Amino acid sequence: MLRPSLLVVALVLPSLARGAVPTLPPEALHPGQTAVVRTVFQGTAIDTFEAEIVGVLKGGRTEGDMILARATSPRAVASGVAQGMSGSPVYVDGKLIGALSSGWSFTREPIFGITPIREMLPVLDLTTVKGVDESAGPTGTEVGTRATGLRFGEMSWDDAAPAEPRSETPGSPARPGPLPIPIACGGLDPQALEMARTLFEPLGFSAVPGGRAREGEPPAAGDPLQPGAAVAVDLIRGDFNLSAIGTVTYRDGDRVLIFGHPLFQSGDVRLPMSTADITTIVASQLSSFKLGTPGRVVGRFTQDRRTAMAGQLGAPPPLLPVTIDLESRGRAPQRFRFQSIEDRSLAPQLIALAAFNSLLESGGQGSNQTLRWTLRLARRGVPPLTLSDVLVGETPSADLVGAISTPLRFLYNNPFQRLALDSVALDVAAEPGREQWTLRNVALASAAVRPGEPLTVRCELERWRGGRETRSVTLTVPEEVPDGRYVLWLGGGPELSRFEAERLPGRYRPATLDEAWQRIGQFRTSDRLYAALVARAPEVTTGGRDYPELPTSALALLASGLRAGDQARRGDRVLIGEQRLDLGGAVRGELQIEVEVDSKSP
Repeated sequence: MLRPSLLVVALVLPSLARGAVPTLPPEALHPGQTAVVRTVFQGTAIDTFEAEIVGVLKGGRTEGDMILARATSPRAVASGVAQGMSGSPVYVDGKLIGALSSGWSFTREPIFGITPIREMLPVLDLTTVKGVDESAGPTGTEVGTRATGLRFGEMSWDDAAPAEPRSETPGSPARPGPLPIPIACGGLDPQALEMARTLFEPLGFSAVPGGRAREGEPPAAGDPLQPGAAVAVDLIRGDFNLSAIGTVTYRDGDRVLIFGHPLFQSGDVRLPMSTADITTIVASQLSSFKLGTPGRVVGRFTQDRRTAMAGQLGAPPPLLPVTIDLESRGRAPQRFRFQSIEDRSLAPQLIALAAFNSLLESGGQGSNQTLRWTLRLARRGVPPLTLSDVLVGETPSADLVGAISTPLRFLYNNPFQRLALDSVALDVAAEPGREQWTLRNVALASAAVRPGEPLTVRCELERWRGGRETRSVTLTVPEEVPDGRYVLWLGGGPELSRFEAERLPGRYRPATLDEAWQRIGQFRTSDRLYAALVARAPEVTTGGRDYPELPTSALALLASGLRAGDQARRGDRVLIGEQRLDLGGAVRGELQIEVEVDSKSP
């Protein structure tokens, strides 16, 4: 037989999904009252457990009030207040008082905090602001992460500041902190799961194993998102998925409230809303958590505020399509498909994590291999950006993460305009063996060369765990080059870019997103030996174009000494000739040698 408090809740259940449930403010509560919490312990069935009201922590306008309660039902005492219960509606005498939302770690009693429903309901009525520059990204999220500098190779933004880290500290001794949200990681290799933990734990989340979303699954019988039901916010879906697991607090027609605290506190958002299936609750003295699997996408979340996330059932929001194609010798080609949110901090990491996990899932790992990758970014109104390179070393699979995430993060964090991509496509080819060359020695074929004639240099290269070979590189000295001594630089592509950036900084300080898009597409690759003839001469970069060897009159016009800034940026060297030699493997090392240009040379 049901206890009276549970019976009252059962009687009002048919009206909960329609938002007709009465509410109680914190002022109407007193210690010792019995409360009932609705949540899912396993599967999709909504269960209840009892709790006792402890009191109310009064707060200001910033943090709001906090209702405290203690779980008393044996099942809840055994499992503890678990991550994933965030949003579980709490009732007193059949009236909704708020959402279970916070707690302490290492507590001897299952005490938890409740966000008052009166602080959550206003979020339900907020509307998306129109006509505002959505600088956070197409899905509206704005996540602060630990930044290591917004650079791609030698390229950087002049005025781009690193993002500040965001970190929650649950279990503060003075006040309960928001329950960490479990990020269900379905279909992740154990190494990729560790990478996900590194990404999400500094943000206050808990990356836990999860099941893979079952695409195309038929709808379950009944209404899937009643108050107390498990719900998921998808971050990436497809051949693996990452989804934040929580609980529905309130339902008014097709509108819902969840969590009782923010996801990222990004304001206006456009994030997928999915059903969820809870496998079990893992009890822990540190912090218990739910293991679950996201289900069908049933709508979108539109608000991410301090006290709740609000959303609407219906059409899902658009996400970024990501395709990854893998090839390896002796294996059939494989294709992986994903859809990702486009937060400027998380999207690059999510896409790189998808690439890493796909590589591990296809069996491509280990140091004795060479990875050749091509990244294609499609963006409306401009030609696609294509990047290609080769990776060798002790951890090429892990290095792929940085190779993919760095240019994406650089572009997403540009200070000029919002980057909205139409699609991302990555091709990765894994080959056995470590294709790597090291430049050891160089020698000129002749002591001097005349303008307009070829200049040949012999290069001694050492192969990884192999012998040495001599290759020749020939470049033509321009006819207009005056007599004198010049520097001939030889080495790999990244090393030449570093040499160039030190002397021609204007080429590596883009003044617009379109300029960066164009210059990144011209980046030198690691699998070629480069030879560059360098002269000491002024150069100006303005409007995305380089003007080398300017006459004094033009130099004064484009880069007057009376002004400075990104309109005209000076350099003191000019690359007057460049040639490359394909080697099929990564090139390491750099050397310089002097060249004499003499019009009277025999």
